[in-house]
Amino acid sequence: MENQNVAASRPPRRLPLSARKNSQAGYLRLLSEALLVDGPAQRALLAQRVGLSRLAVSELLAELEENGFVEVEGALGGAPGRSERRYSIRSDAALTVGLDIGGTKIAGAVADMRGTILAEINEPTSRGGLADLVDQVCRLIDTLCENAQVPRYRVRALAVGVPAAVHPTHAALSFADNLPGLQEGHFADALRAALDIDVLIDNDVNLALLGELVHSDIERRDNVAFVALGTGIGGALVVNGKLLRGAHGGAGEVGYLPIWTADQHGSIMEDRVGEAGIRRAYVAAGGPTEHSVREIFEAACQGSQVATETLDTTADHVVRAILAIMALIDPDRVVLGGSVGSRIELIERVSRRIAEAWPRDIALERSHSGPRAGLLGALQLSREHMLKALFGAHPDRG
Repeated sequence: MENQNVAASRPPRRLPLSARKNSQAGYLRLLSEALLVDGPAQRALLAQRVGLSRLAVSELLAELEENGFVEVEGALGGAPGRSERRYSIRSDAALTVGLDIGGTKIAGAVADMRGTILAEINEPTSRGGLADLVDQVCRLIDTLCENAQVPRYRVRALAVGVPAAVHPTHAALSFADNLPGLQEGHFADALRAALDIDVLIDNDVNLALLGELVHSDIERRDNVAFVALGTGIGGALVVNGKLLRGAHGGAGEVGYLPIWTADQHGSIMEDRVGEAGIRRAYVAAGGPTEHSVREIFEAACQGSQVATETLDTTADHVVRAILAIMALIDPDRVVLGGSVGSRIELIERVSRRIAEAWPRDIALERSHSGPRAGLLGALQLSREHMLKALFGAHPDRG
């Protein structure tokens, strides 16, 4: 039976003062990332990569080995000795979980310290309230670990994307209309109590933007807007290189922009461009009531006038939201994602209308990460948090 703590069978060894100072300066983080990125290496090469003496690197390696994060392999040749051995990171010694919780489904994955996904799962979202959702998250994590054949105790951090505004100070949720009951308690605290691990909560579109920036080849990324359309509509904004959150975490919530019709009847953007709103407009125009949004897109491609007009109207509403964003933050590019927003048929309509309405060229593009952008962003957030907790922050060399 595997020991749950590699160091539990022997008393902790007090590190030399030099090792503790180097760890505090961030060199433990640099050393661990050198092993994670470049693979197994000898002490001399690691000292060169990190910028420390061999003695200092040996002390840091001893700390990693003591805590079960590093394995020592045999000599590569020549006289035996520690200098001839290779050190490799045990990338599965600590794990992270990311969850993208939507109004209709949850996507989840467990990954190792390198960010390699070990198992992934999708299932319908529980709509029974906060307690049921917490129970579902716990079961999902157990299933992910079982599918990945890794012990649950190795999971160190969880990051969750939710369709809500997340307060930047105390993580209270608002604008959570797509998940009934989510605001009836403190979701993050409930998850921490149930799981006994670090838990981070963020807006799902914020995490989708993070996933897009990390996993795509976007060149200009200091001023980017991400607009996600699916069950609802939401936005995330990077302005001058920083994620814009706002006083209550609601920056970018374009779904709440008001729309007024000629008869002065008001509604909000999400009522028109979310999946339910698109189906209502389609049925009101004479389309079959049983058609899903996917089938509406297919009907438009086949020449249906009702479906075509529905998508044209949807594009008009989306353009209003994007133009409002462009007027306020002047982004280099706008990325469209989500199950509806990533449809080429919609993107082409939106691009034409923006080109006609906006005086400057703007890069409007489809999400490179597709529907997995939010999940990939959650994994990135949780992995970065875990690495910082285990190995410290990067050293300040300024």
